[in-house]
Amino acid sequence: MKNLKRFIPLSIIAIIIITAIKFNIMQYLNFASLQQHHTQLALYVQNHYFLSISVFCICYIVLVTASIPGASIFSLLAGFLFGSIIGTSLVVTSATIGATLLLIAVKLAFGESVAAKIGSKVKFMETNFKQNAFYYLLSLRFLPIMPFWLINLAAGIFNVKLRDFILATFLGIIPGTFVYVNIGSSLTSIFAQNSNEFKLSSLISPQILLALTLLGVISFIPVIAKSLKKGKTSD
Repeated sequence: MKNLKRFIPLSIIAIIIITAIKFNIMQYLNFASLQQHHTQLALYVQNHYFLSISVFCICYIVLVTASIPGASIFSLLAGFLFGSIIGTSLVVTSATIGATLLLIAVKLAFGESVAAKIGSKVKFMETNFKQNAFYYLLSLRFLPIMPFWLINLAAGIFNVKLRDFILATFLGIIPGTFVYVNIGSSLTSIFAQNSNEFKLSSLISPQILLALTLLGVISFIPVIAKSLKKGKTSD
């Protein structure tokens, strides 16, 4: 019975995912839907500001915890409804909470048993998570080379310390989040054009992508330095 209780948080997440699929929630998590309902959403926020913040944060936390696609749309929505600074703060905080809840659920359910079975297949990740957890995780958050949800799962499987996970996630997603939220804050003009051919990629310049990549590379330096130092010590 005690072993079964470990799977309760993960079971709740599974139920949320199944419910989202059953009711086709993903059909609302796109730019067309945001464009269609933006006036009503803006009016609701104007009349119920603090309630809107609470609802937004809860929805974002659930979205991230259950690894449901749509975080980018919610980030745009945050910028549109709350502005760049407040929107970024809400998204970063909510995403960190959601990611942490998923991490805890994975840790409770599997502990280190899964890591022992798959560790040899992803040895490079296991080594970095154990030796350079904070900087490695920070690098992964900066660089969009792995899906957000996959990093959360991997961190849980390889038993990353909660403190390192929370801090690296919070700091690591700030730059990318600000880019999305800042774009969202300028959506009013795009909506005014009534454009149905909006592409997020058209608003993210190569300079922004280069800056985010450089941040990721810089954050990898401590990981590499620590590995080289350990190699010299072992020699």
